[in-house]
Amino acid sequence: MISRFKDFIKISFVQDVGILQIGKFFSIFLSIASSVILARLLKPELYGTYGLIFAFVGLVGIFMNWGGSFASLTLLSEAYAKKDKQEVKNILTYFVKVTLLAICIVGILSVFLAPFLTSLLYNNSQIGNWARIVLLASFLGVIYGLLVIVLQSIRKIKQLTILETFSKFVYTLLPIIFVFLGFGLTGIVWGHFISAFIFLVLAIFLYSFLIKKDELLPSLSQIFLNFRRINFKKYFNFSFLIALDKNIGRFLSLLPVIFLGIFASMQDVGYFKIALGYIAIPSMILEPIARLLTVQLPKSKSYNLQTLKEHFYKTTLYSGLISVLLFVPFVVLAPYLIKLFYGLEYIPSIQLAYYLSVLIALSGFSVGLGAFYRTVNRMKTSITINICYAILIILLIFILIKFYNPLIAVISSLVICNVFSLALHFYIIRKIFNKV
Repeated sequence: MISRFKDFIKISFVQDVGILQIGKFFSIFLSIASSVILARLLKPELYGTYGLIFAFVGLVGIFMNWGGSFASLTLLSEAYAKKDKQEVKNILTYFVKVTLLAICIVGILSVFLAPFLTSLLYNNSQIGNWARIVLLASFLGVIYGLLVIVLQSIRKIKQLTILETFSKFVYTLLPIIFVFLGFGLTGIVWGHFISAFIFLVLAIFLYSFLIKKDELLPSLSQIFLNFRRINFKKYFNFSFLIALDKNIGRFLSLLPVIFLGIFASMQDVGYFKIALGYIAIPSMILEPIARLLTVQLPKSKSYNLQTLKEHFYKTTLYSGLISVLLFVPFVVLAPYLIKLFYGLEYIPSIQLAYYLSVLIALSGFSVGLGAFYRTVNRMKTSITINICYAILIILLIFILIKFYNPLIAVISSLVICNVFSLALHFYIIRKIFNKV
């Protein structure tokens, strides 16, 4: 067993997962620390408002995500492995161009309309004014996004982990400092903006340093000069279905908070945000596996479909077992940890965490679903399942809200739909493997 374990940890995929996992633990620690400090400083009502600001930004982000990052990541890994310098430049050009187009077409419009839209959704235009600043901050992240894609594609995992951990630290620290100084929610959004500007400058510097050591990577000036030369439609056709699938998934994750913002109080939004954040920790632990499967599953398929099948099921089984093992301690410790870190004001979150805890056990079994559908070119299947999920959860919420309070209605709908969706995914995946 010791010999097999030594062989296991020598696998490059396992080593990369381990490195990303270390970074993820730091990220989880910072996320928990940030949520605890902000929840205590802001209190339930303002913490709920804080949640709605970023839920609205996330909603706008759905319409700004045209699949550039995931398409570029998938294509760049292959082009870099083939040492195709022109294709590498074209793919990176596409990422920058499609991101800037989304900002110009959707992003700028959303900045102007944000107060009006949040007034319609939540009867609060000030949420839109705060969201404007966060949206402007997101526009500054183009070069940082480019750098992350390059580092992941060329498997510079150590450098990527250090960069992302430092980014998380800065994005956590600055808003907290401004809140401590008495700026409240305004301090949070401006802390977010300043952090984005810092990483814009840092990303330009780091990318310029990276290209000096790698002749396959184009300079930023070469990327911008290449705008008119690439076949935009070729890459967009590939990325569109990926974008649609990811955007539907992001929309589904935002739906509970959006509905609570409409039907419940700000305190209820705050309680739900704490409970959901607590039970999401196990799935955050498994995120490095999901990220690397984006690159690994296409490689497995290149060998043969049997290898793909074995790798997918093996990873799913191990990840699922990890999430099941985490279920008991997280449920048992919920009342102690939530009271200890967040205070007595958030006691209602404990009961909500119990209701949501089934999502912990399910989380590990879904880590490779997105990567699998992209690998076998069955994005339409994933999109169809997600659309069914969206329709079902909306119908359930509107039905259950007539009999229960908004929190119970939203949580019950969320759990039922997750169980249904996971079962449907694996039923269809089994059919796909049986056909090939």
